[in-house]
Amino acid sequence: MFDQLIGSLQLPAEVLKLRAKRQEVITANIANADTPNYKAVDFRFAQALEAVRKPSGSNTEPNGVGTTGAGQQTANSLGRTHSKHLDGNTPFSSISPFLQYRKVQNGALDNNSVDMDRERAAFAENTVKYEAALRVLNGRVSTLKQAMGSGNQ
Repeated sequence: MFDQLIGSLQLPAEVLKLRAKRQEVITANIANADTPNYKAVDFRFAQALEAVRKPSGSNTEPNGVGTTGAGQQTANSLGRTHSKHLDGNTPFSSISPFLQYRKVQNGALDNNSVDMDRERAAFAENTVKYEAALRVLNGRVSTLKQAMGSGNQ
């Protein structure tokens, strides 16, 4: 019985967590709009959610949004130069296999790939979807509270 209660709240909670992580990624892109050589990143929400829903034993490779995945080893990826460097305790460690560079539409002179119009649109869209996920979760909690309270009357 208790497992069913937890199960009914688990998916909306995971959606909410992933939406919050995507908001952090988009915010980091916006914050680095003037940083030379910064490459904008994002992740495919559906793939990250599917990975969360699958058992931990099955690993899926993300399909490329950009030219290369940030979690994959390439010639341009970051190397580990210190024992605490990229130790998995970063804000994006839970979604790092799904982080990918965005394709550059209009390259800047300083090699920064952040497109502010695109980032603002993604930020607004993700905000609306975050609020929708929050309402779904709140609705489920309210329904469960009402169901538990009706047995006492």
